[in-house]
Amino acid sequence: MTATAEFQGMPRFYFDYHDCNEVIIDDVGYDLSDRLAVRRLALESLGQAILDGASRNVLGQLAIEVRDAAGPVLRVSATIEMEEPRR
Repeated sequence: MTATAEFQGMPRFYFDYHDCNEVIIDDVGYDLSDRLAVRRLALESLGQAILDGASRNVLGQLAIEVRDAAGPVLRVSATIEMEEPRR
């Protein structure tokens, strides 16, 4: 067995951002040890996207789609709505 075959390393996951106006493809990715780490980072990324979108008044659906070399792994999303009562 060659050294390359023995060491496979951690899988790389890519976190793509989607909102109603744009899609940002992650072409760098993160090496993560397990699916729990993937879920955690996906939720943290979505939370940060909501915070970042607040300054730009982004409403509607935001999503983080996670993929690996084989394809889609996970999707987390939130819908941002704003309502002001009539006075």
